[in-house]
Amino acid sequence: MFERNPFRSGPEGGGISSMLRANPAMWSVLAINVAYFMLLEAAGGSQNVQVLIDYGAKYGPAIADGEYWRLVTPVFMHIGPFHLLANSISLLIFGGIVERSYGWRAFLAIYLTAGVAGNVASYAAGPTVGAGASGAIFGMLGAFAIYLYFNRAMLGSGARGSLGGLAFIIAINISFGLTTTGVDNWAHLGGLIAGILLALRLAPRMVTENTYGLNRRLLLAQPVIRQSSLATIGAATAAAFAVMILITVVVARGDTGRNRDLSVDLTGRAIEALLLQRFDEASSHARQALLSNPPPEFLGVLYLIKGLGEAQEGDSAAAIRDLNQALSYGLADAESRALAESELTRLTGR
Repeated sequence: MFERNPFRSGPEGGGISSMLRANPAMWSVLAINVAYFMLLEAAGGSQNVQVLIDYGAKYGPAIADGEYWRLVTPVFMHIGPFHLLANSISLLIFGGIVERSYGWRAFLAIYLTAGVAGNVASYAAGPTVGAGASGAIFGMLGAFAIYLYFNRAMLGSGARGSLGGLAFIIAINISFGLTTTGVDNWAHLGGLIAGILLALRLAPRMVTENTYGLNRRLLLAQPVIRQSSLATIGAATAAAFAVMILITVVVARGDTGRNRDLSVDLTGRAIEALLLQRFDEASSHARQALLSNPPPEFLGVLYLIKGLGEAQEGDSAAAIRDLNQALSYGLADAESRALAESELTRLTGR
């Protein structure tokens, strides 16, 4: 039971310690997001597609091959500083009030479930690389809306006004996603729906608690918030994840044809970039194609392109390994075999 109305007041007292005590889960999530971003930057850049894939981004072909953990890690990843800044601001604005409303356990359950649900929806919509906390943010918006709706009688006109404001924010963001490239609207919608559904089970109810004296006269009447128990939070979260895993498995089973189309497209892009001597781009496309479970006849040329790119980047050990791999898979034409052999000779000196 939480005896302070989180809608009407923020952390009590002042200073950093009171802020951390008021919202420990929100600040922990923010710290993980920043640390993950710094790791990506140190590994080669948070906007480098290959770095994103290597460090856990949502990537359809890899998920189809059973890497379901890629539905979780992207919730804490961000692509570029503006992406991190925008989601951090949203987390600071809405995360604190949701955590104070629901409690830190329910907050984490909603945040993670909505984030994963956003990735599941995004994966079902297409195999592209994706990352970000947007699904989790939309889930918090939905959860806060449910909290306001359930407690509108106690919260008064402020709740009704905030409900209208939330609806406006959600509508604007969805409209923006529909009219702007590079915005994963499926992740937003998936997170929003998951946040609302979970909140319907976990939303705290604000009630009036009366305190009586020995003579049974009313001494005090104050609003308190009755939060969900740990057992309720655990059961609701487990049920949500079971549904999401089932959806992912069903989608993955139908991905064979889609993965083949993707690998054909990526192989074509890799060859085109190689012919234009854009070695970094060619190597990146080849890496992605290899993750998409390509047909066996593509393996030789993909490893050749990947090896040539690594040689240009100065990674001789990886280049030698991949060029030998290309020859072991077989190269269809004599020119490609000669290219692989000559590059191996240059790198090994024999």
